[in-house]
Amino acid sequence: MKRKLRFLFHVFCMVTTCVVFAVALFTTVWDPSETVEAVTLWQIPSVSFLCTLGCLIYPWDRNLGKKEMIVRMGIHYIYINAVVLGAGYKFRWYQPAHLLSVIAMLLTIAVIFLIVSVISWTKSAEDARRMNERLKEYRQKGENKP
Repeated sequence: MKRKLRFLFHVFCMVTTCVVFAVALFTTVWDPSETVEAVTLWQIPSVSFLCTLGCLIYPWDRNLGKKEMIVRMGIHYIYINAVVLGAGYKFRWYQPAHLLSVIAMLLTIAVIFLIVSVISWTKSAEDARRMNERLKEYRQKGENKP
């Protein structure tokens, strides 16, 4: 359970960081603004938290087959889009009537999803490698005892 919470917190931090950079990009380049509303500082972690909950779609107690992994990733991606587009609409982060605004949101979601996924997979693979090394060392120590 501790490992799962640590992983979720790590994902939450990555998502929040990416969203902050996206907001900075949008408010300085896409739609320049002198200020960001204070309420946005609550909206960002709220949406990041909801997006992080999407990681719970992946089982922790078993490995996934290729097809199942693809299906779960697709569902996860759709979930993230629904959360961000829904919250973005409610919080007025974009203008649904403007096609470029919607495309910008979809592109931002895709980039952040890709960044967070790659970093998470890399970290998980490194953790698994490290655990396997420790297990191997433990077994070798057990075999060397008289």
